[in-house]
Amino acid sequence: MFLKKWGLLLLAAVFVLTGCANEASLVGDAVVASIEKPNYDFKSSIKLTGNFDNLAGLAKEQKEDGMELTALLKAMKEGLTIQGSTIDANTAKMVVTLNDDKLLRDNNLWSDKKKASLEILLDKNNLYVTTPMDKKYLAVDNSSLPGEAGIDQAKLAEFQEKMNKLTMDFFKKYVSTFGFKLSHAKNHGSTTVQLPNGQHVKATHVSITLDTKELIKLGLFIAKDATTNKEVKKFAVDLVALMNKYADESNPDGKVKTNAEYMAQAKKEVEKALAELKKELKMNEKTYTPDVLVEKAKQEGLQSVSLKLDYYIDKNKMPVRTTSNLSISVNNVPELKKPLTFGLQSDAYAWNFGKATSFTIPAQKNVVTARQIMENKKRINDFNKKGFLYAMLREMNKETVFIFLDLKEKSASVNGEPVKNVHPYQTKGTVMVPFRFIGEAMGANVEYKVKTKTAVYTKDKTRIEVAVGSNVAKVNGIRKKLSTPVSMLKGKVYVPLRFVSEQLGAKVDWIDSEKQAIIEFDKYE
Repeated sequence: MFLKKWGLLLLAAVFVLTGCANEASLVGDAVVASIEKPNYDFKSSIKLTGNFDNLAGLAKEQKEDGMELTALLKAMKEGLTIQGSTIDANTAKMVVTLNDDKLLRDNNLWSDKKKASLEILLDKNNLYVTTPMDKKYLAVDNSSLPGEAGIDQAKLAEFQEKMNKLTMDFFKKYVSTFGFKLSHAKNHGSTTVQLPNGQHVKATHVSITLDTKELIKLGLFIAKDATTNKEVKKFAVDLVALMNKYADESNPDGKVKTNAEYMAQAKKEVEKALAELKKELKMNEKTYTPDVLVEKAKQEGLQSVSLKLDYYIDKNKMPVRTTSNLSISVNNVPELKKPLTFGLQSDAYAWNFGKATSFTIPAQKNVVTARQIMENKKRINDFNKKGFLYAMLREMNKETVFIFLDLKEKSASVNGEPVKNVHPYQTKGTVMVPFRFIGEAMGANVEYKVKTKTAVYTKDKTRIEVAVGSNVAKVNGIRKKLSTPVSMLKGKVYVPLRFVSEQLGAKVDWIDSEKQAIIEFDKYE
């Protein structure tokens, strides 16, 4: 899986901020060291920042669910805590905890005494997830991802390994030669960092600050550097050649060429792209200066961008703490009276370099694979129904069902399959259908009480009661009026289609010219 090194790739991405200034070169060394020695324990927090209070007020004004939006924003502001250990580039464990889980609890997606959290284990190409409420792990591998069924997993793993190595090798080289001069990089000298495990470590504190103009200058520098930097060109050629070869090898109708042919093809593609980029930069460099681009951004509503990074690097050139603060201000939301400011704050610690805390991969008896769930949706029930993992799996594996009723033909079908002995009809503008057919087709439990001539539907948390001859129904005990009374025709009980269908969660469309009804709903196993 490409995700297996996402953490390292994100860390490596800060090479664009290291520059060649003395204050920042230490950061570049730390980045390289982290890539080369991915074995440590870590803990980080991530939270959303900004002035979101007026968004909730706006939602209320527009008759949207302002209360739920307020709860969501509060949860995002409280943020996440992520803690775990990285054994190597292929093996890691992390526990992601939601610091404010009220929204999950209010929606019956979490009931445990502990805060809502998700444990994630990475073992080569396999990903395992679970929660404190579940006894089983969900296992996901490449073969169960959308669009990847039937792919040769050995070839895919080989391709990914080559891709990751190529990318890491490039980052390490590029960090040491990147020539952008940072305007606001400062070495604050030595300080003491208290780690989550209680240790105190001496570290050098380096800060880097970038505003909108500096970020634009950085982007232009990277683009211009790409047109002349031999390492960038070599990396791009190798990458394109690798991807083209894998694409041909994975295609049953593809014609596999020699390595030399793939390299020659990739070289042409990359040289053409770089030449076009160079031409574009030269054409616009005098017109679209950083100052002009800053003003254009403001005209489009982007008032400001600010990014502050703080690195704390120990004597072994390892980053023991890294903080970031991104802030963006926009004023292109007409409904708001003042600019909207939002951003992200993060604070990450790392320790036990070379001595990361070990963990075990779950035994097969404690694992349910995504493939097993795809083949047998009842396996979703292996997870706690009161937890969010169960809800997510249920939602991901739902089936959309269409019921088609033709009143001219007096026929019915479910997902295109005709259903015998179902003859809908219309009276006083209301379509009537056999009560048992519509209930069972929508996955409800159906009961008929002969003595009281009452039909009862039960589905999830909804209970509907309708009686023959009555134009009043009870939904969870609440009386509701029907457009047409429930009827008995040729020994069958008929109920109003739209009322029953919508109460059970379906969408109903009526095509009057054709006298046809289409009922659409999601079916869960």
